[in-house]
Amino acid sequence: MLAIHPAQVDIINHAFVPTSAEIEHAERVVALFAANPGAGTLGLDGAMLDRPHLQHAERLLELARKKTAS
Repeated sequence: MLAIHPAQVDIINHAFVPTSAEIEHAERVVALFAANPGAGTLGLDGAMLDRPHLQHAERLLELARKKTAS
């Protein structure tokens, strides 16, 4: 993302903050993989999830933690 004025930074940051629904889903994905160590793929709400989904969920949760800490 590119900002041409410092006043735009807060707006841009707000646009990339995960929603509560995204955070809840990410928590469910991480918990599912934690409960099934070694699983390659798992199903959640009718969707097949694999390692890239887990990694995305972990990054999303880390971003959410950073945004609430600041």
